[in-house]
Amino acid sequence: MDRGSLAQALELLQPLVNQGGVVGREAKDLIGALRIRQVLDPNGPDVKEYTVKRGDTWIRMVKKLGCSPAMLVHLNGLMDVPSLQPGDVFKYRPLNFHVVVNVPEKEVCLYDGENFVKAYSMVAMKDTGRKNFETTVKDEQASFSIYDKHYPAADKTLLLAAGGYVIEAGNGAPRSPGFYLNRQDCNELAMLTRPGTKVTIIREKGTEQ
Repeated sequence: MDRGSLAQALELLQPLVNQGGVVGREAKDLIGALRIRQVLDPNGPDVKEYTVKRGDTWIRMVKKLGCSPAMLVHLNGLMDVPSLQPGDVFKYRPLNFHVVVNVPEKEVCLYDGENFVKAYSMVAMKDTGRKNFETTVKDEQASFSIYDKHYPAADKTLLLAAGGYVIEAGNGAPRSPGFYLNRQDCNELAMLTRPGTKVTIIREKGTEQ
């Protein structure tokens, strides 16, 4: 599908997302399949290039670019994180998505502005709150440092700024307050977010994004 046809298909599907039921679910599934391919495309329209400068480190670079370490690794086809040299050129994608945790629907959704991108089904949750609230992604944690060769394949956890909540891969009963996804979905969501990403937690059924 060329970019023009893709944009047209997404425009037609977006209004169906909020209909609920089978139609809404199928619209979400179709948009998710189309948009995630577009978002993760190393040659996509939102991908830019950055030339490494003297004094850059991986941590400084991802903060400067508004990207995530995992997205940089993905877009550049890296098997591990190499040492940086001035003049090195890397692809990156600024990440300005909005995460919506829909507790009644048991899903974590990704939005680009007002446009739905993808829904991730929860496998478990530990949440005793009653009101909707907004927070942000405070940090990403992984079982290995970004400088370790095992980092690209490591499981990622998103730490939220409020309430000690996490978004992480579900392994048995939830240990911390938060929302749990399967491993693949959680790592994909971590790739698409960064510290400062807005997170809205919806607990009242019928409340729209």
